[in-house]
Parts: sequence; structure tokens; C-alpha cells
Amino acid sequence: MQRKSRATSEWKRGYRPGTFSIAAYDAKAEALGVAVATGIVAVGATCPYVSDTAAVVTQSFTKTTHGSDVLSRVADGEGIESACESVLARDEHSSYRQLHGVERDDGQYTFTGDNCVDWCGSTTGPKHSVAGNMLDGSAVVDAVRDAFTTSTGSLPDRLLSGLEAGQEAGGDKRGKVSSALLVHAPEPKLYHNLRIDAAEHPIRKLRELYERAYETQQNLQDETSRQLGSYPDEILEFGVKY
Repeated sequence: MQRKSRATSEWKRGYRPGTFSIAAYDAKAEALGVAVATGIVAVGATCPYVSDTAAVVTQSFTKTTHGSDVLSRVADGEGIESACESVLARDEHSSYRQLHGVERDDGQYTFTGDNCVDWCGSTTGPKHSVAGNMLDGSAVVDAVRDAFTTSTGSLPDRLLSGLEAGQEAGGDKRGKVSSALLVHAPEPKLYHNLRIDAAEHPIRKLRELYERAYETQQNLQDETSRQLGSYPDEILEFGVKY
């Protein structure tokens, strides 16, 4: 467990930027994914990044190019540790960042800058990494890790179980506002790219959205047949936007 402490100041009501997230690889499904929750709106627009070779999260004071740059470097054959350290080395404000992720080749990486707000830290294990800042305590990242590693089911299910456990353990000490799930898999599904941009209980809402999207995906062929009769199978191959 890595841990850093720093004095905190009061944040104005409605702006609570503490974050926790998990990045993971499911070798059997050949899927890489991220689940994240935070105390500011639209976390899915800035923090999670996935591809067929890596899953990365940029958080604390987020820098979106870190996510895309790491994915590009790993796709070109660089290991995730080297890729992350390279982008951080060029960032004069890296002490305010958290950056973590995994790659298909079993590598994991976490970084927590000295100026991230307490409680902040991370943990890693086989095929996953977890990190958070401005949390209720270290139990949050431990709970995310434990729930992910002991749960069963698909990668999206396990990622959501991690978020739910982290919230139950205390989560962001100033509350939650938004959440997101992003998964890259050989067969993309509607439930692989989901966001709750602003809600009183965004993790709960993300689970509800996931279950609805999963049900929709399962019923899509029957519903299309009901509406159209015969149809080309290819019209249901939507893909997923990354």
C-alpha cells in the first residue's frame, strides 16, 4: 500500500473532487476496463481510457492527454510503467496527479503525486490497479480491491462491485457526484460505455443503468425481429465509442 498525507481545506458546496477508481484486465474475456466515481460532474468525460492493450485512469487534477498518450505508447509496444513515467516526466505539475492502469501483458502501475489531497494512495494486484484521493481513508481502496478480486461474473460486473464496496467503505469523504464504466472487449456491447454525469447516488445509478443496458442488449435481436421481421444481422453490430 502506498500512502501520502496532506492538509486539506474546505471545498465549496457542490464541488467535491475526491475520486476512486479501478482498472483491470480479464484475460479469459480479453477485456480491459475502468470503473470510476468522483465528486465532480462528468467523470466519464475525462478520467477513464481503454484500448485493446491497456486501461488507464488519470485523476486528482486530471490531465486528459496522459490517458491517451499512455494508450498510444503501450500500443506501440512500450510497457505501461515506462509509458506512464514518460508522460509524467514531461508534466511540470505531476505532483498534483494520480495516474494508474494495467496492460494486457500483466503489467500494473500506480502514481500518486506529493500534492494530492489526503487521504490518497493506491494498491495493485494481478491484472488490476486501484487508486483514490480525498477519500475517507485507506479502507476505500482496499475494499475496491477485495470486492473485485473475490467477486464473480463478467469484468463490468466485477468493476461495479469494486465501486460499490469502495462507497460502502466510506468513499469520497465529501460525497459523490458522477461515475463511469468503460470496457474494451473483442465484442463490444451497449453496456461497455456508461456514464452517470450528475446524481445524488451515482454509483447506485450506474449499476441500475448497467442492468438496463444489459437487458436491452440481451433483448435486441428479439425486439428487432418483432419490429422488422427479417433483417441483416450486421445492422445490430453497433460497436462502442471510445
